[in-house]
Amino acid sequence: MAITITFTRAAVTGAALLGAAVLSPALAHAAEPLGSPAEHLAEPVSVIEPLRTLTGSWSCTGSVTGVDGTVTRFETTSTAKFILDGKFMRWQEVNSIGGTPIGSAEYIWGWDAHRNQFTADRFDDAGQRGAQTTPGWAGNALTSTGVLIHSDGSSIPLSTTLTKTAKNAFAVRSVVQLGAGASVVSESACTR
Repeated sequence: MAITITFTRAAVTGAALLGAAVLSPALAHAAEPLGSPAEHLAEPVSVIEPLRTLTGSWSCTGSVTGVDGTVTRFETTSTAKFILDGKFMRWQEVNSIGGTPIGSAEYIWGWDAHRNQFTADRFDDAGQRGAQTTPGWAGNALTSTGVLIHSDGSSIPLSTTLTKTAKNAFAVRSVVQLGAGASVVSESACTR
């Protein structure tokens, strides 16, 4: 049961957003402390502008399908905003089942000029972290790939696709590969 919960939790948290990719910024360069009023006013630098569509507060509903076919429904509330003089975007989320919180995660999105792609670093309250990259939007879809790293250092492949479905809505599909063809799939619909 603990393994199922861990993978379900990982897929839910990885799905709710934005599983997309960032490199960890050196926070020492921040002129303002995190959580300061100035970060609410940050405007994105031009290279990260394509992520603007993801900013704001979101409510999501979805489900995770486990390896054994078991389906677990969940809800996610998220907030995304530009931080650190608009050089990064912070995505914070809380996942719940039936109104009971089951996990939270934070993503820091940025731009890797050397690889010419967006990066997303992920951290959650289960002690897991993740790193994904994406070249950006292809039409209405933003697909990122990378790994989910457990607290013991082991990692598993993770891919996430965000698809714009309306001006204030998008769908998320995350797949965590467990090996030997087994995977956990999370799908959700989000609205502002």
